[in-house]
Amino acid sequence: MDDYDVNEQQPQQYQPYPPPEFPQQPPPPYPPPEFQQQPPPQYPPPEFQQQPPPEYPQQQPPQYPQYPPPEFPQQPPPQYPPPPQYPPQYQQPYPQQSIQDPGKGWAIASLVLGIASLCLPYAGIATAILGLVLGIMAKKKQQEAGFPTGMATAGIVCSSIALVGSVILTIACVSCLGATSCYLNDLSRYY
Repeated sequence: MDDYDVNEQQPQQYQPYPPPEFPQQPPPPYPPPEFQQQPPPQYPPPEFQQQPPPEYPQQQPPQYPQYPPPEFPQQPPPQYPPPPQYPPQYQQPYPQQSIQDPGKGWAIASLVLGIASLCLPYAGIATAILGLVLGIMAKKKQQEAGFPTGMATAGIVCSSIALVGSVILTIACVSCLGATSCYLNDLSRYY
């Protein structure tokens, strides 16, 4: 074991910084108020006396008179008629005929071509014209037979919108191509 000399290593003791000096504040321009402190009032301690809870008279449930149960006359159970034989035999007053809508196929074709012509901008002109013709023919047949014409009308509307849009698009593209070719011709003169 090493001998440890206490005098050799002593930790340095740090001295605290002296407190900062602040300038003296001037006295207030008015005299400080003088408060007289009064002792709090002394009240006698409250006296608690335990009182027994008040006694309420116990209530008895009311007494109702006893009546005998009602007597009903005994009746035999009701007699129901026997169930009918299944399946019932009905007479059909009219022979069943399948009533076909005469223009339904053309109306469906008109609607499909009208929607297709809306989706195909350049081939839309041919499909729109064909859908328009089929829709008009289907509508005439359905009106003559007294059937609803909603699908044929929808095919006519879709085909008409697609036809007008395709014609406008074609005119716009042709005019743009014409303007571009004129511009290119003018450029070729200068260069």
